[in-house]
Amino acid sequence: MWLMSYKLDGHEISVAFPVDSISLNKSSIAFTDKHGKNRRTFSKRTEALRFMKWLLSSNK
Repeated sequence: MWLMSYKLDGHEISVAFPVDSISLNKSSIAFTDKHGKNRRTFSKRTEALRFMKWLLSSNK
C-alpha cells in the first residue's frame, strides 16, 4: 500500500493504492481503496474525468 495525494483548487484527496474499484456518475466518483469506500463530487464533469484518469494511471 502506498499513499498519494491529488490536489485540485486547494483541496487534497488522499488515496491509499491500490484502488479496487472506480465508479463515475456525472461529476461524482466513488472508489474503494485500502482505507475503504470513498466518494468525491467535483464542480465540473471534466474535473471528475481528470481525477478518474489520475486514479487509473496511478493504480499500476
